[in-house]
Amino acid sequence: MAGERPSASGRADPRTVEESWSSVAAGYREYWCPRLRPYLERAVELLRPLPHGPIAVPGCGPGEEVLLLAAKHPGRAIVATDPARGMLELLWAELRSRGLWHVLAAPGVAQDLSGSVLQAAAVLSCFTLQLLEDPRVALADWATCLRRGAAVTALFWPRPAPETPHGRLQAVIQRRTAEARPDWEPGALEALPSLGLRLVHDERVARTMEHASPEEYFERLVQAGPLQALLRRRGTGVIAQCRSDWLEDHGLVRKGGRWAHAPEARLWVLEATGEAHRPH
Repeated sequence: MAGERPSASGRADPRTVEESWSSVAAGYREYWCPRLRPYLERAVELLRPLPHGPIAVPGCGPGEEVLLLAAKHPGRAIVATDPARGMLELLWAELRSRGLWHVLAAPGVAQDLSGSVLQAAAVLSCFTLQLLEDPRVALADWATCLRRGAAVTALFWPRPAPETPHGRLQAVIQRRTAEARPDWEPGALEALPSLGLRLVHDERVARTMEHASPEEYFERLVQAGPLQALLRRRGTGVIAQCRSDWLEDHGLVRKGGRWAHAPEARLWVLEATGEAHRPH
């Protein structure tokens, strides 16, 4: 499950972040992608590309949403980018095996999508915005990629409620590292007019996820997910402390012989107004 970005006090080197995501790519696809698929399906369902132009997918990861788009829009040009080569290698293999030659996947950071595509019919972003240092920069860039009247469909993890498993984990991480998750969503919404975007849809999406145990959930976040970057940045000692603290009060609910929760994602549809200005 895509997680949170570090705060300014714990800002990670971009190369470390990219290496972290590359190293967990196979495990992420195996464990998290099936659990995230219902969220991705809802985002793809809401995407309404204009008749002309490519569909752009920044931060595509191993490309589950890209494959969903290719199935829904056969033959449509799709341009996908991700900074983690390990993720792209998984997608490249899938594109070759399925003969999806109309899909281009290339290295690139989400904030510079305009370097890869212009006059796009739509932008689809899934679980990327919350990872960025300043999501407004990415939104402004995506607005410049779009044809007038086209839209960004952005699925992301919002600030979690304190009582949820992820909210409790964030509290533990903040206590152990002094890294707080910035509350960027209100500022981004306020900035939309100046970024050349208009909010036309705002939806909460929650789906049930199950895990064999609380321990498995935490380990998969570290070995196959976003906590890999925290491990590399802070070391095994901090990870062990966070694990111990969180397991004392994790918030997962027993469901039969497994442990469940229903993480709530947020889904925005942002229409391009043709009046984009990059934030300074």
